[in-house]
Amino acid sequence: MTFSQSVKNEILRSARNAKPCCAAAFLTAVLKAVGSLTLERFGYCFSVESDNVEFLNLIGNIAQERLGVKSHISAYNMSAKGTAVYSCRFEAALGEKLGLTLRDGDGALGFADPSALVPAEACCRKAFMQGLFSACGSVVIPQTEDVSDSVGGAKYHLELRFTDRDFARAVSAAYSAAEFRETPRKNHTVLYLKDSERIADFLVYVNATAAKLYLENVIITRSVRNDVNRQSNCEVANIEKTVAASGKQLDAIAELRSQGRFDALPDSLKEIALLREAEPEATLEEIARRLHISKSGANHRFTKLMDIARQQRKKL
Repeated sequence: MTFSQSVKNEILRSARNAKPCCAAAFLTAVLKAVGSLTLERFGYCFSVESDNVEFLNLIGNIAQERLGVKSHISAYNMSAKGTAVYSCRFEAALGEKLGLTLRDGDGALGFADPSALVPAEACCRKAFMQGLFSACGSVVIPQTEDVSDSVGGAKYHLELRFTDRDFARAVSAAYSAAEFRETPRKNHTVLYLKDSERIADFLVYVNATAAKLYLENVIITRSVRNDVNRQSNCEVANIEKTVAASGKQLDAIAELRSQGRFDALPDSLKEIALLREAEPEATLEEIARRLHISKSGANHRFTKLMDIARQQRKKL
């Protein structure tokens, strides 16, 4: 089961016990987001397609128990992945009962203003968003075994995909606190979040608390691993820097020996040169500690050694 599916399952469990007003808001969001309106023998009918029969059973029960509208679920073909695709068809008049469709003075059927569909009550607004995510939402998070966000293209991403741009923008405005971003994708308008903390807040809002806890665990685990990885990279870089510096110092010492100038060096320079030859892998800090001098003092002596070797090279 994907993370996205687990979030939807949590939402569906929460929606089963919703108050009548919230159940209607949930169903309104689903039908507006993914419902199809067709003209049949007995009038206009809404239908919803999905490969999740549990989801269709839920919205069918909501229509029956809360609005007195019957529905019928049937499997009508196979998807590209070889799984059954189901259709839930509702009896006529459901759209008018939910306020999705309206009739003008001449009896002509039209659609309600998208901005008028988002409920005003806080509980119903939450149920409306639960319906939207169940119908047209998805969320992807990195796996805990990924070391960093760049590995395998692993990113945090939550989105709602709409066929109606006006409805998408109405949702974005109504839920402005979520700070959705908008982008076109083929024939759809997508509202999305990429920040892990905002995704976590969204999961809490739609009552997917178990998914939110799992996401927090992923965030913490990845943060720890990234810190360890950064520390390891820093240590490697420091080792490479030490090796490079040591190599230059040893070259200067060897050059002074070959010139016959080593024994004429001041005792302080001969002392640090002999220690470097004995311990080529020692860090500057370790050298300084063994000589009971400061790190800057050790660096000054090495710089002086290399300057003397360089000056003699120029004379030659």
